[in-house]
Amino acid sequence: MAAILSAYNEESRVAQVLEAVVPTPCIDQVLVVNDGSTDGTAARVLEVPGAYLLSLSCNVGKGGAMAAGARFADADVLLFLDADLQGLTPDHIERLVAPVVNGEAGMAVGRFYGGRYLTDLSQRIAPMVSGQRAIARAVFDQIGGIDGARYGVEMLITRHCRQHRVRTISVPLPGVTHPMKEEKLGFWPGWSSRARMYAQIVRILLSPPPASNGVGPAESRRLCTAGSGEATPVCQNGIGGEETGRSDPDADQG
Repeated sequence: MAAILSAYNEESRVAQVLEAVVPTPCIDQVLVVNDGSTDGTAARVLEVPGAYLLSLSCNVGKGGAMAAGARFADADVLLFLDADLQGLTPDHIERLVAPVVNGEAGMAVGRFYGGRYLTDLSQRIAPMVSGQRAIARAVFDQIGGIDGARYGVEMLITRHCRQHRVRTISVPLPGVTHPMKEEKLGFWPGWSSRARMYAQIVRILLSPPPASNGVGPAESRRLCTAGSGEATPVCQNGIGGEETGRSDPDADQG
C-alpha cells in the first residue's frame, strides 16, 4: 500500500498530514510529490522520518503529480490524499483503504463529515471530486489522460470507474476538513484558483472519455510522460536528490 500526496506550496500544512499517514500500520510507502513548489515544501517533507520526496522541476498540476507518484510507487493499492488536510488520523486512513484492500471495491472515496460546514457541504454536493481516495493499481493504470487532467483528475477517475463499472464505496471521514483556497491564498487569488479548478473539472466533463491506457502495473511504473517535469531521485529523510522549481502563473494552487 502506497500513500501519495500531491503538494504545491504546502510548507505549513504537509507535515501535519504526514504525521497521520506515516504511522498508519497498513501503509508501506509514503510519497510526497512536490509539484514545482516555490516555498519550503520539499525541505519540510524531508524533515519527516519515513516520508519520501519526489520533486518535479515545474508545476504539472494535480493529475500530473498523481501520475508521477504512481509511477514511483511500488504497491498494488494506491491511496491519494490532499497535502493540506486537517483532522486526519490513522483510523481514518485504515477505514478508507479497507474496502479496496479487502477486495470489496476497486475504489473507495473519502467524504468529509463533521469537520466544517463549507467543506462538508461541498462534498455533499460534489462527492465525485474528493481528493481522498484509495484505488486498486490495476484500475488506476487503465485510466487514460491523467497526466494532463490537472484539477479535473478526480472527475476523470470517477468517470472512468462509472464507465467501466468499477465498484466504488463512499467512506465518511468524520472531523476531517481542509482550508479553503481563499483562506490559503487570499480572497482574489483564491477565487481565481477556484475558478480555474472548476473550469478544468468542466473541461473533463465535456470532453469525450480518453482511451484506456491498456498497460499493466509493471509497465506503468517504467513509463515517463514527456512534459511532466524532471523528477529527482526519490529521497528520504534529507538524503539524496535536489529540488528545483520555477514560478508558473498557471500553476495549480491550493
